[in-house]
Amino acid sequence: GSNQVLKGIDLKIEKGQFVTLLGPSGCGKSTLLRCLAGLEEVNGGRIFLDGEDITDKEPKERNIGMVFQQYSLFPNMTVEENIAFGLKLKKMEPAAIREKVAGAIKMVELNGKEKQHPASLSGGQQQRVAIARALITKPAIVLLDEPLCNLDIQLRIEMRTEMAQLFHSLKTTVFHVTHDPSEAFAMADRIIVMNNGMIDQMD
Repeated sequence: GSNQVLKGIDLKIEKGQFVTLLGPSGCGKSTLLRCLAGLEEVNGGRIFLDGEDITDKEPKERNIGMVFQQYSLFPNMTVEENIAFGLKLKKMEPAAIREKVAGAIKMVELNGKEKQHPASLSGGQQQRVAIARALITKPAIVLLDEPLCNLDIQLRIEMRTEMAQLFHSLKTTVFHVTHDPSEAFAMADRIIVMNNGMIDQMD
């Protein structure tokens, strides 16, 4: 309705940066993420990616990868089928898909799990499948929506280190949303503190 969720957001993310948006529940951080992804309609302001105005583009036209809170893996598909999904949509040759999927599986250390379905994997393994699926299409930016919140505390600490190392080594541009300060400090190059729909601090 008339509720204004985001107020005067002015933000520039540099290529290759790992940026974390930190703030309490209800502050607007997930809404901002959804606006970038094209999952929420923007009724003011513009969004640019590599100099191109993507404000009104469909999600599939934005060259953005996303890892959701719930991973959103296809339960009826194997690990390799889940990872290959984006490449099949791009109508890539089957041989090229097989090669890229094999590389992605090796990158996230899931060798031997290729034919398994998500239900047979641990939370951390499901998370890795979701990351591989997001990265395999070589997106301009990857959006992470509280990707570790469903893991137990020990696995969360392990995974945040792994994820930060992986994204930094690949020089991937990342926009990460969390309400956990320790996660933000462990992973990000730059932290944006958000409160009540506005950016409070950036550094």
